[in-house]
Amino acid sequence: MGREGEDRRATVHLAASGGGHLELLTSLAHELEDYRIVWVASPGARAARLLEAGEIVRLLPNPGRRALGYGANLRACLGALARERPRVVIAAGAGSIVPFSVLARAVGAKVIFIETMARVTDPSASGRVLSRIACQALVQWPEMGRVYKRSIVCRPALFEQVSPPRGDGEGTFVAVGTHSQPFDRLLELVDRAVDSGLLPAPIRAQVGVSRYRPRTYRARPWLAPHEIEEAVHAARYVVCHAGSGIISSALRAGRRPLVLARLRRHGEHFDDHQTQLAGRLHELGLAVALGERLTAEDLRKADHGPRQPTFAPELPSVAEALRRTLRLASLGTE
Repeated sequence: MGREGEDRRATVHLAASGGGHLELLTSLAHELEDYRIVWVASPGARAARLLEAGEIVRLLPNPGRRALGYGANLRACLGALARERPRVVIAAGAGSIVPFSVLARAVGAKVIFIETMARVTDPSASGRVLSRIACQALVQWPEMGRVYKRSIVCRPALFEQVSPPRGDGEGTFVAVGTHSQPFDRLLELVDRAVDSGLLPAPIRAQVGVSRYRPRTYRARPWLAPHEIEEAVHAARYVVCHAGSGIISSALRAGRRPLVLARLRRHGEHFDDHQTQLAGRLHELGLAVALGERLTAEDLRKADHGPRQPTFAPELPSVAEALRRTLRLASLGTE
Protein backbone atom coordinates (compact mmCIF):
# COMPACT_ATOMS: atom_id res chain seq x y z
CA MET A 1 0.00 0.00 0.00
CA GLY A 2 1.16 3.49 -0.82
CA ARG A 3 4.50 2.75 -2.52
CA GLU A 4 5.87 4.79 -5.45
CA GLY A 5 5.76 3.21 -8.90
CA GLU A 6 3.11 1.70 -11.13
CA ASP A 7 -0.19 1.60 -9.26
CA ARG A 8 -3.46 1.90 -11.12
CA ARG A 9 -5.63 2.29 -8.03
CA ALA A 10 -7.38 5.60 -7.41
CA THR A 11 -5.28 7.88 -5.21
CA VAL A 12 -6.46 9.20 -1.87
CA HIS A 13 -4.43 11.76 0.08
CA LEU A 14 -4.39 11.38 3.87
CA ALA A 15 -3.49 14.78 5.34
CA ALA A 16 -2.87 15.11 9.07
CA SER A 17 -0.95 17.20 11.56
CA GLY A 18 1.03 15.40 14.26
CA GLY A 19 0.07 13.55 17.42
CA GLY A 20 -3.39 12.04 17.69
CA HIS A 21 -4.50 13.37 14.28
CA LEU A 22 -1.87 11.42 12.37
CA GLU A 23 -2.40 8.42 14.64
CA LEU A 24 -6.12 8.46 13.79
CA LEU A 25 -5.49 8.36 10.05
CA THR A 26 -2.83 5.69 10.52
CA SER A 27 -5.39 3.54 12.32
CA LEU A 28 -7.83 4.00 9.41
CA ALA A 29 -5.36 3.42 6.57
CA HIS A 30 -5.91 -0.35 6.49
CA GLU A 31 -9.54 0.35 5.59
CA LEU A 32 -8.35 1.93 2.34
CA GLU A 33 -6.52 -0.98 0.71
CA ASP A 34 -8.47 -0.45 -2.53
CA TYR A 35 -6.81 2.95 -2.94
CA ARG A 36 -3.29 4.21 -3.52
CA ILE A 37 -2.41 6.18 -0.38
CA VAL A 38 -0.36 9.37 -0.36
CA TRP A 39 0.37 10.86 3.06
CA VAL A 40 0.60 14.62 3.65
CA ALA A 41 2.11 15.43 7.04
CA SER A 42 4.44 17.67 9.00
CA PRO A 43 7.98 16.41 9.64
CA GLY A 44 8.22 14.34 12.80
CA ALA A 45 8.76 10.88 14.23
CA ARG A 46 5.47 9.43 12.97
CA ALA A 47 6.03 10.78 9.44
CA ALA A 48 9.53 9.33 9.55
CA ARG A 49 8.10 5.92 10.45
CA LEU A 50 5.76 6.07 7.47
CA LEU A 51 8.72 6.83 5.18
CA GLU A 52 10.71 3.98 6.70
CA ALA A 53 7.78 1.66 5.99
CA GLY A 54 7.93 2.61 2.30
CA GLU A 55 4.88 4.86 2.28
CA ILE A 56 4.57 7.84 -0.05
CA VAL A 57 4.82 10.93 2.18
CA ARG A 58 4.73 14.59 1.18
CA LEU A 59 6.18 16.64 4.02
CA LEU A 60 4.81 20.12 4.73
CA PRO A 61 6.51 22.46 7.21
CA ASN A 62 4.15 23.36 10.03
CA PRO A 63 3.65 27.14 10.25
CA GLY A 64 2.20 26.92 13.76
CA ARG A 65 0.54 30.22 14.63
CA ARG A 66 3.25 32.33 12.96
CA ALA A 67 2.07 34.25 9.90
CA LEU A 68 5.59 34.23 8.41
CA GLY A 69 5.69 30.45 8.62
CA TYR A 70 3.01 30.14 5.95
CA GLY A 71 5.39 31.15 3.16
CA ALA A 72 7.37 27.90 3.23
CA ASN A 73 4.20 25.95 3.93
CA LEU A 74 2.37 27.36 0.90
CA ARG A 75 5.34 26.67 -1.38
CA ALA A 76 5.40 23.05 -0.19
CA CYS A 77 1.62 22.75 -0.61
CA LEU A 78 1.76 24.05 -4.19
CA GLY A 79 4.65 21.72 -5.00
CA ALA A 80 2.75 18.69 -3.69
CA LEU A 81 -0.41 19.68 -5.57
CA ALA A 82 1.49 20.24 -8.83
CA ARG A 83 3.15 16.84 -8.51
CA GLU A 84 -0.13 14.92 -8.13
CA ARG A 85 -3.44 16.66 -8.36
CA PRO A 86 -5.40 14.92 -5.60
CA ARG A 87 -8.91 13.72 -6.30
CA VAL A 88 -9.88 13.11 -2.67
CA VAL A 89 -8.23 14.47 0.49
CA ILE A 90 -9.07 13.02 3.91
CA ALA A 91 -8.05 15.73 6.37
CA ALA A 92 -7.59 15.58 10.14
CA GLY A 93 -5.87 18.12 12.34
CA ALA A 94 -4.59 21.64 11.99
CA GLY A 95 -1.51 23.63 11.01
CA SER A 96 -0.02 22.67 7.66
CA ILE A 97 -2.93 20.56 6.45
CA VAL A 98 -5.42 23.45 6.45
CA PRO A 99 -3.85 25.44 3.57
CA PHE A 100 -3.10 22.16 1.73
CA SER A 101 -6.75 21.08 1.95
CA VAL A 102 -8.06 24.51 0.93
CA LEU A 103 -5.74 24.63 -2.09
CA ALA A 104 -6.61 21.03 -3.01
CA ARG A 105 -10.29 21.96 -2.96
CA ALA A 106 -9.53 24.97 -5.17
CA VAL A 107 -8.03 22.71 -7.85
CA GLY A 108 -10.98 20.34 -7.81
CA ALA A 109 -10.34 17.76 -5.08
CA LYS A 110 -13.07 16.63 -2.73
CA VAL A 111 -12.24 17.04 0.96
CA ILE A 112 -13.49 14.74 3.72
CA PHE A 113 -12.87 16.30 7.12
CA ILE A 114 -12.62 14.25 10.33
CA GLU A 115 -12.97 16.35 13.47
CA THR A 116 -10.77 15.30 16.37
CA MET A 117 -12.24 13.21 19.16
CA ALA A 118 -10.90 15.88 21.53
CA ARG A 119 -13.70 18.23 20.43
CA VAL A 120 -16.82 17.25 22.36
CA THR A 121 -19.02 20.37 22.24
CA ASP A 122 -17.37 23.03 20.09
CA PRO A 123 -15.39 23.16 16.82
CA SER A 124 -11.65 23.33 16.34
CA ALA A 125 -10.14 26.30 14.50
CA SER A 126 -9.33 24.05 11.56
CA GLY A 127 -12.84 22.59 11.65
CA ARG A 128 -14.37 26.03 11.20
CA VAL A 129 -12.49 26.27 7.91
CA LEU A 130 -12.41 22.71 6.62
CA SER A 131 -16.04 21.88 7.38
CA ARG A 132 -17.05 24.69 5.00
CA ILE A 133 -15.13 23.28 2.04
CA ALA A 134 -15.63 19.57 2.78
CA CYS A 135 -18.08 17.38 0.90
CA GLN A 136 -18.56 15.64 4.25
CA ALA A 137 -17.53 16.16 7.88
CA LEU A 138 -17.25 13.24 10.31
CA VAL A 139 -17.55 14.00 14.03
CA GLN A 140 -17.08 11.76 17.05
CA TRP A 141 -19.59 12.95 19.66
CA PRO A 142 -23.36 13.51 19.32
CA GLU A 143 -23.07 17.13 20.47
CA MET A 144 -20.83 17.87 17.50
CA GLY A 145 -23.62 16.89 15.13
CA ARG A 146 -25.32 20.14 16.18
CA VAL A 147 -22.13 22.13 15.58
CA TYR A 148 -21.55 20.85 12.04
CA LYS A 149 -25.07 20.68 10.62
CA ARG A 150 -24.46 18.23 7.75
CA SER A 151 -22.00 15.98 9.52
CA ILE A 152 -22.07 12.23 10.15
CA VAL A 153 -21.91 11.45 13.87
CA CYS A 154 -19.65 8.48 14.61
CA ARG A 155 -18.58 6.53 17.68
CA PRO A 156 -15.29 7.96 19.00
CA ALA A 157 -12.43 6.11 17.33
CA LEU A 158 -10.78 5.25 20.63
CA PHE A 159 -13.80 3.08 21.53
CA GLU A 160 -12.60 0.57 18.94
CA GLN A 161 -9.27 0.19 20.73
CA VAL A 162 -10.04 -0.33 24.43
CA SER A 163 -8.35 -3.47 25.79
CA PRO A 164 -9.45 -5.31 28.94
CA PRO A 165 -7.89 -4.02 32.19
CA ARG A 166 -4.45 -5.38 33.03
CA GLY A 167 -3.15 -5.87 36.54
CA ASP A 168 0.53 -5.95 35.68
CA GLY A 169 2.96 -3.11 35.06
CA GLU A 170 5.63 -1.36 37.06
CA GLY A 171 6.22 2.28 37.82
CA THR A 172 4.80 5.34 36.11
CA PHE A 173 4.93 6.82 32.62
CA VAL A 174 4.39 10.58 32.22
CA ALA A 175 3.69 12.25 28.85
CA VAL A 176 2.84 15.81 27.83
CA GLY A 177 2.52 15.09 24.09
CA THR A 178 3.90 17.04 21.12
CA HIS A 179 2.09 20.33 21.72
CA SER A 180 4.13 23.49 21.16
CA GLN A 181 3.40 24.97 24.60
CA PRO A 182 4.92 23.78 27.91
CA PHE A 183 3.01 21.82 30.54
CA ASP A 184 4.99 22.50 33.70
CA ARG A 185 1.91 22.09 35.90
CA LEU A 186 1.62 18.39 35.08
CA LEU A 187 5.31 17.74 35.72
CA GLU A 188 5.16 19.54 39.08
CA LEU A 189 2.04 17.57 40.06
CA VAL A 190 3.92 14.33 39.34
CA ASP A 191 6.95 15.57 41.28
CA ARG A 192 4.79 16.15 44.38
CA ALA A 193 3.12 12.76 44.04
CA VAL A 194 6.45 10.94 43.72
CA ASP A 195 7.92 12.88 46.64
CA SER A 196 4.95 11.93 48.83
CA GLY A 197 5.25 8.25 47.90
CA LEU A 198 1.99 8.09 45.94
CA LEU A 199 3.36 7.38 42.46
CA PRO A 200 5.66 4.38 42.23
CA ALA A 201 9.09 4.27 40.62
CA PRO A 202 10.59 3.83 38.15
CA ILE A 203 9.36 7.06 36.57
CA ARG A 204 9.77 7.55 32.84
CA ALA A 205 8.77 10.94 31.45
CA GLN A 206 8.41 12.71 28.11
CA VAL A 207 8.28 16.46 28.75
CA GLY A 208 8.38 18.19 25.35
CA VAL A 209 9.15 21.91 25.52
CA SER A 210 8.27 22.21 29.21
CA ARG A 211 10.62 24.30 31.36
CA TYR A 212 10.04 22.61 34.71
CA ARG A 213 12.94 20.46 35.90
CA PRO A 214 11.71 17.50 37.98
CA ARG A 215 13.43 16.88 41.32
CA THR A 216 12.41 13.26 41.83
CA TYR A 217 12.67 11.73 38.36
CA ARG A 218 14.56 12.00 35.09
CA ALA A 219 12.90 13.22 31.92
CA ARG A 220 13.48 13.36 28.17
CA PRO A 221 12.00 16.01 25.86
CA TRP A 222 10.96 13.56 23.16
CA LEU A 223 10.44 9.84 22.73
CA ALA A 224 9.92 7.97 19.47
CA PRO A 225 6.40 6.58 18.94
CA HIS A 226 7.54 3.00 19.58
CA GLU A 227 9.23 4.11 22.81
CA ILE A 228 5.99 5.68 24.00
CA GLU A 229 4.03 2.52 23.21
CA GLU A 230 6.59 0.42 25.09
CA ALA A 231 6.56 2.76 28.09
CA VAL A 232 2.75 2.76 28.25
CA HIS A 233 2.61 -1.04 28.16
CA ALA A 234 5.32 -1.41 30.80
CA ALA A 235 3.94 1.10 33.34
CA ARG A 236 1.37 0.52 36.03
CA TYR A 237 0.18 4.14 35.79
CA VAL A 238 0.03 6.53 32.83
CA VAL A 239 -0.15 10.23 33.75
CA CYS A 240 -0.68 12.51 30.76
CA HIS A 241 -2.26 15.57 29.20
CA ALA A 242 -5.74 15.16 27.70
CA GLY A 243 -4.48 14.45 24.20
CA SER A 244 -6.31 11.86 22.14
CA GLY A 245 -3.11 10.16 20.98
CA ILE A 246 -1.62 9.27 24.36
CA ILE A 247 -5.05 8.44 25.83
CA SER A 248 -5.69 6.02 22.95
CA SER A 249 -2.29 4.40 23.58
CA ALA A 250 -3.14 3.90 27.25
CA LEU A 251 -6.55 2.39 26.49
CA ARG A 252 -5.05 0.01 23.92
CA ALA A 253 -2.70 -1.16 26.67
CA GLY A 254 -5.58 -1.77 29.10
CA ARG A 255 -4.63 1.25 31.22
CA ARG A 256 -7.02 3.87 32.58
CA PRO A 257 -4.89 7.02 32.25
CA LEU A 258 -4.66 9.77 34.86
CA VAL A 259 -5.36 12.89 32.82
CA LEU A 260 -4.73 16.57 33.51
CA ALA A 261 -6.23 18.97 30.95
CA ARG A 262 -4.12 21.78 29.54
CA LEU A 263 -5.60 25.22 30.29
CA ARG A 264 -5.36 28.45 28.34
CA ARG A 265 -5.02 30.66 31.43
CA HIS A 266 -1.75 28.90 32.30
CA GLY A 267 -0.35 29.26 28.78
CA GLU A 268 -0.66 25.50 28.18
CA HIS A 269 -2.92 25.55 25.11
CA PHE A 270 -4.77 27.91 22.79
CA ASP A 271 -8.11 27.13 24.45
CA ASP A 272 -9.63 24.82 27.09
CA HIS A 273 -10.97 22.05 24.85
CA GLN A 274 -8.94 19.39 26.69
CA THR A 275 -11.26 19.83 29.68
CA GLN A 276 -14.12 18.54 27.49
CA LEU A 277 -12.37 15.30 26.59
CA ALA A 278 -11.01 14.70 30.10
CA GLY A 279 -14.44 15.23 31.63
CA ARG A 280 -16.30 13.04 29.15
CA LEU A 281 -13.84 10.13 29.42
CA HIS A 282 -13.94 10.42 33.23
CA GLU A 283 -17.74 10.09 33.10
CA LEU A 284 -17.43 7.00 30.89
CA GLY A 285 -14.85 5.32 33.13
CA LEU A 286 -12.14 5.50 30.48
CA ALA A 287 -9.86 8.01 32.21
CA VAL A 288 -9.35 9.66 35.60
CA ALA A 289 -9.62 13.45 35.36
CA LEU A 290 -7.15 15.02 37.79
CA GLY A 291 -7.46 18.13 39.92
CA GLU A 292 -4.50 20.16 41.09
CA ARG A 293 -3.22 17.29 43.25
CA LEU A 294 -3.06 13.56 42.58
CA THR A 295 -4.75 11.49 45.31
CA ALA A 296 -4.85 7.89 46.48
CA GLU A 297 -8.46 7.73 45.25
CA ASP A 298 -7.29 8.71 41.75
CA LEU A 299 -4.85 5.79 41.77
CA ARG A 300 -7.52 3.41 43.04
CA LYS A 301 -9.73 4.32 40.05
CA ALA A 302 -6.82 3.90 37.65
CA ASP A 303 -6.09 0.45 39.10
CA HIS A 304 -9.58 -0.69 38.10
CA GLY A 305 -8.65 -0.14 34.46
CA PRO A 306 -10.91 1.19 31.70
CA ARG A 307 -14.53 0.17 31.35
CA GLN A 308 -15.55 -1.47 28.10
CA PRO A 309 -17.42 1.22 26.14
CA THR A 310 -21.17 0.86 25.71
CA PHE A 311 -21.66 4.41 24.42
CA ALA A 312 -24.03 4.95 21.46
CA PRO A 313 -23.73 1.50 19.83
CA GLU A 314 -26.16 2.56 17.12
CA LEU A 315 -23.65 5.02 15.67
CA PRO A 316 -21.31 3.95 12.85
CA SER A 317 -17.60 3.68 13.52
CA VAL A 318 -15.37 6.33 11.95
CA ALA A 319 -14.05 3.62 9.62
CA GLU A 320 -17.56 2.65 8.46
CA ALA A 321 -18.59 6.27 7.86
CA LEU A 322 -15.33 6.99 6.05
CA ARG A 323 -15.68 4.01 3.69
CA ARG A 324 -19.20 5.05 2.76
CA THR A 325 -18.28 8.70 2.29
CA LEU A 326 -15.17 7.88 0.29
CA ARG A 327 -17.12 5.58 -2.01
CA LEU A 328 -19.63 8.33 -2.72
CA ALA A 329 -16.95 11.01 -3.11
CA SER A 330 -14.89 8.86 -5.48
CA LEU A 331 -17.93 8.18 -7.65
CA GLY A 332 -18.74 11.85 -7.82
CA THR A 333 -22.18 11.46 -6.22
CA GLU A 334 -21.60 14.01 -3.44
